[in-house]
Amino acid sequence: MICPFCHYENIPGAAVCENCGQDLTDLDLPQPSSAMEASIMETSLAALHPKSPVIVPPETTVAEVVRILCEKHIGCVLVGNKDKVVGIFSERDALNRLADRYRESASLPISQFMTAQPEQLDLGAPIAFALDRMSTGSFRHLPVTRYGRLEGIISTRDILRFLSESYPDLIPPKP
Repeated sequence: MICPFCHYENIPGAAVCENCGQDLTDLDLPQPSSAMEASIMETSLAALHPKSPVIVPPETTVAEVVRILCEKHIGCVLVGNKDKVVGIFSERDALNRLADRYRESASLPISQFMTAQPEQLDLGAPIAFALDRMSTGSFRHLPVTRYGRLEGIISTRDILRFLSESYPDLIPPKP
């Protein structure tokens, strides 16, 4: 990467110029290679129409949360309240953390099994940011905020739906 200030050749991805110390972070942004990539880099999470999440207090029992997941056909619940999310509990958590000990855990509070302090993104963040966070963190649900207050929740399914509706020609026809 050539520094636009002193013309020194830096290694790709350098945050600052090794020669003059100027900030280079805004110069090494990835460029979209297709219309789809441009779309997810430019379109905010608001386009996904985040759903209203189900929120439970931290003392809610495991059995009650599992019942909610099943009855509402949802993949996760947030733990806390609309002003402060302290955790998330997903169907994956149920399988990984409870599978072989559900009976003895059913009466315990969900706070003992939730993922604490889940990642969150602002409603104005690009869809690409959500994809990156979800991929890096290996999770499928992401709380969305607006001005720091919970606005909704998105899932990988919401992103896939957006892409399939925006680019229907990329989806092969059903046999």
